[in-house]
Amino acid sequence: MNRVLAPIPTVLILLMTAFVKADPGFRLTVTSKGLDYVIKTAIPILEQHLSNIDIKDIYGSARSPVGTIFYELENIKLSNLKIPTYSMKPGTSGLTISLSSVSVSGKADWHYKQKSWPGISDSGSVDISANGITITISAVLGSDSSGHPTLKTTGCSFSIGGLHVTFHGGASWLYNLFSDNIADSLKSSLQGQLCSAATDAINKEANHALETLPIVEKVDDYSEVNYSLTKVPVFTSTYIETDHKGEFFLIAHPSEAPFTPNPLPPVNASDKMIYVWITEYLVNTAGFVYQESGILAYNITADQIPSSFPISLNTSSFKFLVPQLFNAYPNMLMQLNIISVKPPLVQISPQMVNLTLVGTLGVNVVYPNKTEVTAFVLAVTVYADAHVSIHADGTQEIVSGNCTLLKFDMSLASTSIGQFSLAPLQVTVNALINAFVLPQANKYTMRGITIPMFDGVSFVNPQLELGEGYILVNSDINYKPSYWSDYYY
Repeated sequence: MNRVLAPIPTVLILLMTAFVKADPGFRLTVTSKGLDYVIKTAIPILEQHLSNIDIKDIYGSARSPVGTIFYELENIKLSNLKIPTYSMKPGTSGLTISLSSVSVSGKADWHYKQKSWPGISDSGSVDISANGITITISAVLGSDSSGHPTLKTTGCSFSIGGLHVTFHGGASWLYNLFSDNIADSLKSSLQGQLCSAATDAINKEANHALETLPIVEKVDDYSEVNYSLTKVPVFTSTYIETDHKGEFFLIAHPSEAPFTPNPLPPVNASDKMIYVWITEYLVNTAGFVYQESGILAYNITADQIPSSFPISLNTSSFKFLVPQLFNAYPNMLMQLNIISVKPPLVQISPQMVNLTLVGTLGVNVVYPNKTEVTAFVLAVTVYADAHVSIHADGTQEIVSGNCTLLKFDMSLASTSIGQFSLAPLQVTVNALINAFVLPQANKYTMRGITIPMFDGVSFVNPQLELGEGYILVNSDINYKPSYWSDYYY
């Protein structure tokens, strides 16, 4: 696998997929600072690649003091190509990659033969040096039929300040008399082949790298996240912005969430390389999917209650909390059935991230023959605060949350033992929420949202900001292209 310009798609890789929805669940902005870093990382690899291209043989004729001769330049090999000045700028129609003050040297073999009698022929070598080369490449972003992002060059312009050839061996004095004519032919050949090599590298290698980004990321056995593009990328003079679907789907029965994203604010900062918006829409589609999957249910049996817990799951422990329960079922084992009845709801504001869980707590009595009867069911709404953070896990950057209880409401949904006061159960239910409900919720929130990124890319000093309906991650990046050595060294 030859990834000549892998740094370019590395940052832009998140930019494309399929157009499906007006407002995004996930947004990426790459600033001019980020693009500057991308091109800086790409230049050594591009220098290596362009230094290794073969220039086609050059044939021609020229008048000389000994008559018209036919010459050939063969085995033209470039070396030591340097690109001291470069830039990659976004514009209203795409990207412009500029390479200037480029210099290159090379060698070739020459030979000539006089057309008429006496048919003099000779051969030798030639040194080539060129400087003041400028190459400007334009590119656009798109999406293929499978939804993968694509990058396509749309043009290449080339100019060269000077090119010099010096012949050695044989009658080199003769060739040096008309070396300028030969240099003009070489200029024309360099223009076509350097442009072709640069654009081919972008079209082939960049797209090969772009294809490695999954537009659908599997999370677990139940869910996956779609990061397809929702609209054409926005290009300005200072950044590239792309909006993505950013939605969880149930693998077994994928369907759209019954709610839509809210609009995101425009970019108002540029001091970091990238800005990533993770919306509450994205997070809430996860809650919707897990609710639909039916896995948000949990049974608590007597053997799961720790000895330090204020009660045990035996009706004797509830003798003074719910006398009716003990009176109806004295000294019997119990089981608690916790079931989510609505998708978990995340609300993000500039001040905090809140999680609301709505469910039922069924209190069952277990007969000696293991059959059960429901004594009563509580309707419980849990309000939690989530502390959000970002961390690296191997090669992945993950935004996660740790939930703590704020408060809860409860009411008696149904009962087979008659009405009773819920006040004595406040402490017990509070303990159950902290010991069982929130740890289960944190299994999902601590797993978090993985920011899709290419191999070798890591965030540098990432920071989180909370906004109205979104979490904003702003960060510089670092790229370690260790695998390129397999291709060029």
